[in-house]
Amino acid sequence: MKRLLNTVVMALALTQSAAALADQAIANADQIKRGEYLARAADCTACHTSTNGPLFGGGFAVSTPFGQIFGTNISSDKQYGIGNWSDDEFVAAVRDGVGKDGQQLYPAMPYDSFTKMKRDDVLAIKAYLMSLPGVHEASPKTDLPFPFNQRWGMHFWKLFNFNEGELQADPAQSAQWNNGRYLVEALEHCGTCHTPRNLTMGMDNDKPLAGGDLGGWIAFNITPDRDAGIGSWSEQELVDYLKTGNVAGRASASGPMAEAIEHSLQYLPDSDLHDIATYLRTVKPMADKQQTQPREAWGKPTQDAVLLRGATAQQRADNAGAVLFVGNCASCHGADGGGKGEGFHAYPSLFNHTSTGAADSRNVQSVILNGVRRHMTQGEILMPAFAAELSDQQVADLTNYVSKQFGNPAAATVTAKEVSKLRSDAQLPSPARFAQGDQP
Repeated sequence: MKRLLNTVVMALALTQSAAALADQAIANADQIKRGEYLARAADCTACHTSTNGPLFGGGFAVSTPFGQIFGTNISSDKQYGIGNWSDDEFVAAVRDGVGKDGQQLYPAMPYDSFTKMKRDDVLAIKAYLMSLPGVHEASPKTDLPFPFNQRWGMHFWKLFNFNEGELQADPAQSAQWNNGRYLVEALEHCGTCHTPRNLTMGMDNDKPLAGGDLGGWIAFNITPDRDAGIGSWSEQELVDYLKTGNVAGRASASGPMAEAIEHSLQYLPDSDLHDIATYLRTVKPMADKQQTQPREAWGKPTQDAVLLRGATAQQRADNAGAVLFVGNCASCHGADGGGKGEGFHAYPSLFNHTSTGAADSRNVQSVILNGVRRHMTQGEILMPAFAAELSDQQVADLTNYVSKQFGNPAAATVTAKEVSKLRSDAQLPSPARFAQGDQP
């Protein structure tokens, strides 16, 4: 009898143990699944995966005014990745900007936004990364010139620019608003590109989301100001743009924003995108005296393709921008510049477009030089790069024509020298790929 009782007790114990293990396995699977979503939302691949390189193996070069900063290997590899990192060490790197060895991290890693993340969310990302195969490969070492190679200097940078602490929900706001705020301010770290920088290259928190300068690109104002920002956009238009990168009569994504949509935003559920739009439409509007009407309200169709027929050599020389447009752009964007086709694969109109209607034409120049490539779940969006086809003067002439005819005439002041600088910058990786921001 005693033996039978022991057998029953042991069987019950084993059953309970198996049930506990099963529950733990389910919990781990749920954490990994959430971590995958969070890693997408935080766009970890942008910096921590090199072009055509292994996932999370590091090596992507982030170009800064001080030199190149290389994304680190965050795979599960124990030698080169995070395989031997404790939970506290990983959280400290993501939220505090402090590496495993206590070394200060450069703010190319947007820990000034990630500090607002929940600890459980950070650990879910770690669980996801640890569930993937490791990459047994060292990423290139960041080696900035003096004095920027003195990482201890980040202590002083943090004194002025780092407000440590998890974002707390506002009980006076809806769950949707609070989720949108968390996505915008923490996970998607929109301010990294869309907030202007101060003298120490920290975010100017007096002008949140008022637009940022990314060198070759402008990350536009995404506050609800009607002229400078997104005040004239509907919630659904914002959602469609974040999901697809294109809204007819408004915008088509290029540059760093196209990368943010490609790697991150297109994978978010529509509910999250609506929450982002809900939050953005409530932040403080930030005006810009250079924008006297909405960017997408500028421009009109052209008839230059017809007018240039039979033109003399002198007439063509006097209208170099129009000639370049007809020869290089009209076949896709239409003879009148109004675009071609409908739906996802439509060629966008050049008038009523946020890039051409901006008071600064750098995005137009950069699109001409670099082209556009967005790998989307619905297909691929392509525009050829003309850097190898057009001279600096030709790019300047074409940009000025596009601004004057289809966009904001105030931006039609580009010189060949300015294009030459952008062309040089274009030989480097996108200067804000780590930060996600172009514009709607």
